[in-house]
Amino acid sequence: MTAARRRNLAYFQSLFQDDSRFIIQRENGASSSFCFPIILNPDRNPDRENVFASLAENDIGYRIITGGNFLRHDVINHYDYETVGDVTNADIAHDYGFFVGNHPFDLTPQIKRVHEILDAVVS
Repeated sequence: MTAARRRNLAYFQSLFQDDSRFIIQRENGASSSFCFPIILNPDRNPDRENVFASLAENDIGYRIITGGNFLRHDVINHYDYETVGDVTNADIAHDYGFFVGNHPFDLTPQIKRVHEILDAVVS
């Protein structure tokens, strides 16, 4: 199952890795790749809601990146915590990130379709 997901990941990376509109995960090791996280490059002032609408119109499931910036959730009021330094990257993931799922079978046509849709909607 992991090998099939990683083949999908390799194809996903080939489409997205050199496109400055998107920030994709760099691997540190070999993940099981249960999903394809995508962050819209904040320097390009993207409209994530428009991206979500386009994905939904094309019947493509997506989710926000789990948690995003935990400090921005109401539950944080129940914890005694402190941060060290700024949380810029957590804010970027929170505001511009999402993921689409991966599966343990060939998703080449579906990954290509996601890329086509994002290519059309993200300037």
